[in-house]
Amino acid sequence: MAIIRVEEKEKFFVAHLEGDFVSTDDINLLRSTLKELSQKENNRLIINLGKTNFLSSASLGVLLSGNAMFEKNDGQIVLCCASDYIENLFKITKLNLIFKIFPTQFDAERYFTKLPAEEK
Repeated sequence: MAIIRVEEKEKFFVAHLEGDFVSTDDINLLRSTLKELSQKENNRLIINLGKTNFLSSASLGVLLSGNAMFEKNDGQIVLCCASDYIENLFKITKLNLIFKIFPTQFDAERYFTKLPAEEK
């Protein structure tokens, strides 16, 4: 069973994904979390994948649709701490052209805190 722990920071949220997102329940949890966070006023999100080993094609689809929801509300999703396997998965599917992927959460946080207001 996968878990999502959301942490609110001053200028963004951090969603810590834990476990493998393969079952229908896990994917629905991811979908509802992204939908809820995309509607917040502070709608910039870092997804920390440090404790995730596998994402199904359905969960990749949810991330893609979640990204569209964030962009519709002038928000943004970035990823961090992806394993080599997951990072390679994003390269193979060309999703690395859509999502910024940072090696550490610190780098992702620095991106949001130093990003000029008009680009947020």
